Amino acid sequence: MRLLTFGGLSVSGVSYRREKPLLLLTYLSLEGPQARRHLANLFWPDAANPMNSLAQHLIRLRPLPGAVSEVEQQVEAHLPCDALEFRAHLRAGRLHEATTLATGPFLHGLHLDLNTDLEEWLLETRDALGAEVRAAHLALAELAHARGETSEALAQADRAYHAPGAAPCPPEDLLRLWAVAGHAEQPLTLALRRDAADLQLPLPAPAPPATEVHLIGRTAELAAVSALRAGQTGWVSGAAGLGKTALLRALSARGWRFLPARPDAPLATLAPLSARPLRTLSDAVELLHDPRLKLAVDDWDALDDLTREALHRTARHGSGAALIIAARTPPPFTPALHLPLQVLSDEDLAAFPGAFDATSGHPVLLTAFLQGAPPERALAAHLTHLGPGLLPLYLTLTAQEVPDLSATRAALGIDAATLTGALDQLIREGLARPDGTVQPLAPARALLAAEGHEAALIHLRLARHLDPDRAWPYWQAAQHLWEPADASACATAAYHHATRQRAQGQAWAAVTTLEDAPPSPDGLLLRGWTLLDLGRAPEALRVTEALPLSDDVRAMRAAAHLYCGQPREAQALAAPVAPALSAAYAHAQSTLAHAADRLGEPEVAAAYHRTSANIWHLLGDDVRHTEAQVHLTTLDCLSRGAPLDRFTDLHRAAQTPALQGTVLLNSAHVHHRAGLLDEALTLGELAERCYRTTGDQVGLANALNTQAVVYHLRDRVADARPRYREALDLARQAGHVNLISLIASNLAEIEGRLEDALQIITFLRQVGHHVQAEHLIQQFKVAPDGLRPP
Repeated sequence: MRLLTFGGLSVSGVSYRREKPLLLLTYLSLEGPQARRHLANLFWPDAANPMNSLAQHLIRLRPLPGAVSEVEQQVEAHLPCDALEFRAHLRAGRLHEATTLATGPFLHGLHLDLNTDLEEWLLETRDALGAEVRAAHLALAELAHARGETSEALAQADRAYHAPGAAPCPPEDLLRLWAVAGHAEQPLTLALRRDAADLQLPLPAPAPPATEVHLIGRTAELAAVSALRAGQTGWVSGAAGLGKTALLRALSARGWRFLPARPDAPLATLAPLSARPLRTLSDAVELLHDPRLKLAVDDWDALDDLTREALHRTARHGSGAALIIAARTPPPFTPALHLPLQVLSDEDLAAFPGAFDATSGHPVLLTAFLQGAPPERALAAHLTHLGPGLLPLYLTLTAQEVPDLSATRAALGIDAATLTGALDQLIREGLARPDGTVQPLAPARALLAAEGHEAALIHLRLARHLDPDRAWPYWQAAQHLWEPADASACATAAYHHATRQRAQGQAWAAVTTLEDAPPSPDGLLLRGWTLLDLGRAPEALRVTEALPLSDDVRAMRAAAHLYCGQPREAQALAAPVAPALSAAYAHAQSTLAHAADRLGEPEVAAAYHRTSANIWHLLGDDVRHTEAQVHLTTLDCLSRGAPLDRFTDLHRAAQTPALQGTVLLNSAHVHHRAGLLDEALTLGELAERCYRTTGDQVGLANALNTQAVVYHLRDRVADARPRYREALDLARQAGHVNLISLIASNLAEIEGRLEDALQIITFLRQVGHHVQAEHLIQQFKVAPDGLRPP
């Protein structure tokens, strides 16, 4: 027994005709197991006792043994269903088998008075299945069109247009149908023109089926084959779609006879050469002994055994017909000429701008490109034609910048042998490299993007199997599909990704990553640090306020309080952090140093800075160790009058542009405070170069602001203003509240807009930046200061 839903509603093999029970069975088949209460309310919303109505209809299904089962309050269907089989064929890439099942609209001619919800489900399902039927026929039409099989392409296009149960063709499908059928004057062409006019959709000039387009770049190969003499043999090899058939067809214009493989009957391939039927092997060998014949035989692997043997004997004798065959595997004879076809080169396609970038020289995609059709459509049709399983693998590999074959196998749920076999086939077809990197890349990515929901599922499956330090972009691409069980792994991946972003100076991106991820203690703490990197200290305190006060949390919150101008609160939090060889202790010591400096205790501050530097040194963190040395040097120069050339040694020790920028920026600050404005300006310009290299927006904004301040002090407004404005744009992009306020107030002063400065001061007080507000008040009384307080 089998539930039949295309074109009507019945069960094969029996005469059962009760429509309502069969509709219930159909709903369960397509929607999966359902709660009894849901079914009762959906099918009998107006009944006095919906549960009783459901029970009665389940009883009426008993003449169909095993059709449904009931477990507790769940009902499940078990009868095979044509709609489910259709979708299974579709998923596996068996398009011909799928379209054979779609014999009419889903549940056509149902004689039931349905309630609104149930009727809406039926119509939506009919539309969805109809769209899937159309998509299958359309893919078959495009594949036949790409091969030059005009009749088959037009037939499939007509079936796609009239797909049973489908809504009217949307514009994108009309354009695809036009690319296949627009060159032929027939009823379908007229219908496409009419529909396009109704939609005010311009139709491009129709393109003919693929013919000579495959021969672009094959001049040398065509000449080599044409040179074969009587009794000589040649072999054209290469993956499907690389142009073997097109090359052999082109020989027809040079006096060769093109013979496509016909495996339907023995010797049928050679039948066009003879006026009488070929009955035996001897008949065929005698025919092929004619030296006047030049034969181009396509698809050796599909030939029947008798035909292969006849050709083999002809080649072995070395007399008779000139023979060229297309075969993917080596023939049983040694050919005089072997032409392995490859993808076309950039040079081959020089006359077609953009063709190589769009297709990587693959002839199947080139055909679509030159006809104005999306190459990704041809790629999908080609992969589907090659066999089931290749399209999912290809898309899964495409989704990865650097393919992880182990994660790919796990995501697809296949064993190692299946993965290896499928990957080998993609490599032979010129669609992938041995490491799994797909080619051609541009249409592959376009194909993945066009898949929509399927692409999101691919990213989700990969995210679940990739290492945490690589997984976040895949979690992010499948965000709307997360399940509760994914929360922990997703949060861990986001933490790894944000940590890497922060290390690269991308604090804003790191904050965004952590905001999108499920919350976790580690993630919230890291989010606090990254917010602090952006000068958003009050927000960092809010984000971490619910975390237990571990040493790590104390260190972060202490730094945030210091940023907010609360050195006493910072000391209270940092002091209890236990001495240890840990980042938390080093951070706490640094915070205590800055707090002491602000409270007028430079000697205490210096001691804390030394401790912090030593801890970072023991931890092997050279960057933080140098940063601590920079702070200590800055303090010594400002409070003790230490020589300014100490910064020269620090700059020499800095191994990265980011660290060099830190040294130069602090050196500029010290030289500025010492009244050495020329030196401060030069150092600010050098710091700018470092930060433009690293992409650190906050550092670059500080460097520009430093230069602008010097020009500001010298009344060179024309030089100061553009630097202030670029610095302000950078600070806004980074979300750095302190820096935005500082630069905006400087710019307000230079442009005489003191009321704007007052608004900035008010805003700073509102968000908890009291020290910055007081600093700006003092600034308008004296001179502008270009840097953040240490």
